[in-house]
Amino acid sequence: MKDKFFYLIFFGIILALFRIIPHPPNFTPILASAIMAPMLIKDRLFGISIPIVAMFISDIIIGFHPYQFVIYSTILTIALVSPMKKNFLNLGFMAIGSSVWFFITTNFSVWIIWDYYPKTLEGLISCYTFAIPFFKNTFISTCLFTGLIAISIKYIESINEKTYSLIFNLIDKVRTKKR
Repeated sequence: MKDKFFYLIFFGIILALFRIIPHPPNFTPILASAIMAPMLIKDRLFGISIPIVAMFISDIIIGFHPYQFVIYSTILTIALVSPMKKNFLNLGFMAIGSSVWFFITTNFSVWIIWDYYPKTLEGLISCYTFAIPFFKNTFISTCLFTGLIAISIKYIESINEKTYSLIFNLIDKVRTKKR
């Protein structure tokens, strides 16, 4: 897995920065990375770690909240069911489905945990209704970033190979000099 180290560092930093810098609410590449990372890395478990690590790093800076577990679990489930082969139709369905799943799980947790809405069917409907503007951003960003990553896979793989070669050639040179 050391040949995939670039992905963890590169995407971890990029994703964390996307959450830290000012941006429209819920407009981040996190869900897209949960969809694409397992396929890109060709290892589901290591791929799952990329959005989770990025979330954790940025949450250290942004702050944690009571339904953090729900968000992490939702991202985990998205990565667990994401396709391992590039098929634009499947990726499109996955981007749409992931946005909907995130909307359903996170807003249900807001309704359950917080006292913003009454614990009635009307309260649940209100919670989902008021969350629709956030869903728009989640949907657009997930579709956009999933598409961008899918189109860029060959380029990203090339950068990973070059980075891997560069780093480990430098390490080998340092080791031979020490001998």
